[in-house]
Amino acid sequence: MRVNNKILFSISNTVRTFEVLFISIFLSRFIDDKNALGELLQIIFISSVLITALSGLPLSLNFFYGKYDTLNEKNSLFGKFFMIIILLTLLICFLLYMSAPYISSSFKNEAFADHIYVIIFYYFFKSINSIFPNYHYLKNKLNIYLLLYTLSFIALLGCFLYNYASNSFITHLVLFQLLCLEFTRLIINVFIIKRKEVGFNLKDFNKQEFIYISTISLGVIFGALNLYVDKYFIAIFLDPTDFVYYQNGAINLPFVHIITSSLFIALVPVFAELQSKNKMLELITELKDTILKCSFFLIPILVYCFFEAVPLIKFLYGNDFEISGEVFKIYILRYSLSVVAFSVFMGSIGLEKKANFIILLSAIICLVLNSTLIPIYGIKGAAWATVIASLSTIAVSFHFINKKLLLNVVNYFPIKKYFIIISLSIITYIPFYVINLCFETKWFVVMASVIYYITTLAILNSHFKMLEFKKLLKYK
Repeated sequence: MRVNNKILFSISNTVRTFEVLFISIFLSRFIDDKNALGELLQIIFISSVLITALSGLPLSLNFFYGKYDTLNEKNSLFGKFFMIIILLTLLICFLLYMSAPYISSSFKNEAFADHIYVIIFYYFFKSINSIFPNYHYLKNKLNIYLLLYTLSFIALLGCFLYNYASNSFITHLVLFQLLCLEFTRLIINVFIIKRKEVGFNLKDFNKQEFIYISTISLGVIFGALNLYVDKYFIAIFLDPTDFVYYQNGAINLPFVHIITSSLFIALVPVFAELQSKNKMLELITELKDTILKCSFFLIPILVYCFFEAVPLIKFLYGNDFEISGEVFKIYILRYSLSVVAFSVFMGSIGLEKKANFIILLSAIICLVLNSTLIPIYGIKGAAWATVIASLSTIAVSFHFINKKLLLNVVNYFPIKKYFIIISLSIITYIPFYVINLCFETKWFVVMASVIYYITTLAILNSHFKMLEFKKLLKYK
């Protein structure tokens, strides 16, 4: 029996999201020189910015795949999107190469200029690979992709363990290993895809696709600015060591991407189809159900991470990173309404321009606050600036969605159930808080988190009846 394709898509996002976190953890654990560690994390940070900036292309691919009716129209999309992402990646890599001296000077990062050729090829292969998860998802071949991706990631961790055992954890070797990982994945993907589905034909391009792609991509770039501006200011105002402490605390919480983004991105074709066919009642029902699912799975995680931020970060990165835990506790607050992927949903119902405006507004607020608070409060100032900027524009998002759907927030956002989930999650945490105080060990806090999560889901499920385990293994 095959697993539901949406479940596999969420799992693939889980693996890809945790990969960045695990790389950061391994490097932080094994590299004692905080400055050298900071230089490596800054290079990986730039790759994350690049991938985020290009993520509008996979999102647009999902949109048109849901909108088009015929198989020929759907299949023609893959070749077009592969061509676009290759051309854009070449352009971006060229610009990065030309600006390497400036980046190296601004970030106080000599490694960026010293290893620019390896870094550029690493960015190029990683960017090309970003389109494949959506291809495999839409073509129902995620099981093969997921297996190969996971095995290659395990191989990378094996290389890191070898570096540690042989005392050879040096910058250029780590960068070369990251390059080999992405190159191997590209070669594997080339052999998996079907050639007839990625034919290149310039006549297949149309104006509507270019307009939508450009609009969504612009919004994604604004989103990247909003998402990473705090780390950029940390890099230019402070030094690589401070960057390490902030980066390891200001985690783009993997569970948000795994749960919320995966669910909303997987449903982009559904939202787009229902919107194009004017099936508003079904669209609203689907939206409300998705928000409830995100709240059900995500809120308990946020509650536990908020109250146990410091021991969790110390468990991941070591006792030297207590200040990162304090940053993490502040940073968690930005995810309080992350049960809705606003830009993804707005883009799927024709509000991509409004979504871009909101993202840009949030980015401007974030930029102003970071440039003001970091010189005064350091890395904690950056965390508070990000939280304020993220939450300050949510009301604007709801306003535009309300106008589009001709409804109020209460009609599609399960407000009462959302607060019930928060309340039950906090109440369930209270005994765990007492137990964690008694033991005061990082390992116990982490083990207790698993018990807490399972217990909370069981209590919530008894109230909401969300989980039907038989359906999880049913292939559609």
